[in-house]
Amino acid sequence: MRNLINKCESGLTLVEMLTAVSIIVIMGGSTYAVFNTAIKAYNRTQSKLLQSQRCRVAMNQLVTDLRQMQADTSDEMLVLFSQDVPTESIDKNMDILSFVTLVKTDPDPFVTQVNAANILNTPPLSDVRRVAYYVGLKIPIAELRSENFIPQPYIASQEPGQNISDQEENLSLYRIVTTALNPELVIQSFMNTGTIPTVDENGMPIHFTVDPLIDGIVNFDLKYIDEESGSVYDSWDQTDVLPIAVQIMISVIDEDRQESTSMQAFPQNPGVMTQGALTQSTMVYLPASANTSR
Repeated sequence: MRNLINKCESGLTLVEMLTAVSIIVIMGGSTYAVFNTAIKAYNRTQSKLLQSQRCRVAMNQLVTDLRQMQADTSDEMLVLFSQDVPTESIDKNMDILSFVTLVKTDPDPFVTQVNAANILNTPPLSDVRRVAYYVGLKIPIAELRSENFIPQPYIASQEPGQNISDQEENLSLYRIVTTALNPELVIQSFMNTGTIPTVDENGMPIHFTVDPLIDGIVNFDLKYIDEESGSVYDSWDQTDVLPIAVQIMISVIDEDRQESTSMQAFPQNPGVMTQGALTQSTMVYLPASANTSR
């Protein structure tokens, strides 16, 4: 009987139970820390991948337009317009570029014209358009489609109590496509005033579309390479010759840039990658047919 009582009273002591619980808590905490770190790393990777893909889409669109550029230095309608727009940050630019190119339209203008009932009375259609790339304040896509206006180019102006970096986080890279080939009409009327004329100087109706290519852009820097001297220019002001190539650098916000306090410690030199941002860069050689000097 005594042996049976002793067996029933056998078990873990309080010290043993506390030790076991402590080990379980430590192992559980370690497992959670490792799992949480893996989840955060996965989310950061997915975010960077998404930003990189969006940046690549915008880059590919600009590269495609440049490779199909239609330019003639003797025709003022087919000139290349560029403007270097530096910001208060030494390593950031919000440049403007406009040129004439071939744009895929739907429906195809030539098929439409061929299938027209009265070809003689059908106005000539073309897939030649003037495009413009610039950085402006972010506007919801629904508002862009409902309102008849074009976002104006971004100008860095710091308001009291507002940080310049906070403004730059709400910027988008826009692409304007219009049938108006006159660069003065596109730049002055469309972009500087935000007004949209209904007809051009010849009385032809003006069609336009404006699309945001990428949000959260912090740097849109363009460089132009001269064929003869090999010099690199921030903007292209020569009217008798075109650059041989255009260097493109696009930087978008890196969501993890705030985690490092050393990112903004030292400014970078112009033309190098923006710290705390995802950057893609390429160089596009303009087609020989677009440069009458060759």
